[in-house]
Amino acid sequence: MRWRELYPEWQEAIDELANAGGTVLVLGATDTGKSTFCSLLLKLQQQAGRSVGFVDLDVGQTTVGPPAAFSSVLINKPYELLSDLAPHSMAFLGDVSPVRHVSLALAGARRVLDDLAPLQPDGVVIDTDGYIGGWHGRAYKLMLIDLLRPQAIVALQRGDELEPILSALRLRADWKLYELGVPKSILRKSPPHRAQHRRAAFARYFEKANAHTLPLEQFRFIGRRLGAGQPLSDARKRFFADQIRAELLHAEMVGDSLHLIVRQPLSDAQIETLMTLANVNKLVMLPQSAYHNLLVGLIDYTGRCYGLGLVESLDYKARTLTVLTPVRSVQPVRWVQLGYLRILPDGTELGEPLRDG
Repeated sequence: MRWRELYPEWQEAIDELANAGGTVLVLGATDTGKSTFCSLLLKLQQQAGRSVGFVDLDVGQTTVGPPAAFSSVLINKPYELLSDLAPHSMAFLGDVSPVRHVSLALAGARRVLDDLAPLQPDGVVIDTDGYIGGWHGRAYKLMLIDLLRPQAIVALQRGDELEPILSALRLRADWKLYELGVPKSILRKSPPHRAQHRRAAFARYFEKANAHTLPLEQFRFIGRRLGAGQPLSDARKRFFADQIRAELLHAEMVGDSLHLIVRQPLSDAQIETLMTLANVNKLVMLPQSAYHNLLVGLIDYTGRCYGLGLVESLDYKARTLTVLTPVRSVQPVRWVQLGYLRILPDGTELGEPLRDG
């Protein structure tokens, strides 16, 4: 096969792993060929008549499913490209890197892997992201591996960038470790190229999306500050609004802070008055437009993320949320998980991500 000429460094490992069962996790820095290795291994296993699961944990450069979400899929019939496959399971991260969301990433990775178990695959291949640098990256990858418990780990590196991780992995006996080089045919991609790939993936996902409106009483917001506190009663909210002579669209107490959604920005004097009235140490104020185009995960009554959406409007007067999403129905939605990215339906990322709210 042509791949044996292109990737001679991988031939022995791929042949061995293609004939073995169990779970294989592929590890490496950015642009070391992780997705290519996974694709080769999956194709050989499928062609051998095996039913194999694929878990895609690279939220920035996804192969299956939309960016900002982990995905898994069972492969039990011929296919051309992995990107043509629809995910069987998703876990929403809401960002294109796990750097700031380690606990959420670990929980999501475990979920999409566990969702394959009832399908009884003969083996599973796990692709990971390139976040390996520093002690945070090392800790994340070691925790991820310990949580997913693969039988084999494939480590791809050009130099010694994986050594801090590998030095720990070599001391364990509960997996087989394959330390492989990166073939010359694996090229580095520029940041603009990676951004364009992500934009195209988002655009494909939202290509056939429609607007759906949900009553706020149907679901709860999760994942961010919004919805995490105790909403002020209508009477107390009106009292605060009267005192500062401004409209408060939404107000809730989150610990010792007051979270506000306002139509017009408040002055320093208005903010000081509100903090005194509410007896809080911090006030977070966001315009209604802050949530416009925010990426969200749609979670059903079983806890399953069955789709992604973009917020079109959050109307506290009408008590509705309108989202643009390709899912057929929003009736099952019970949680709306707030993400960190604001993007357009064509996949364009809108500047600075939402940090509060």
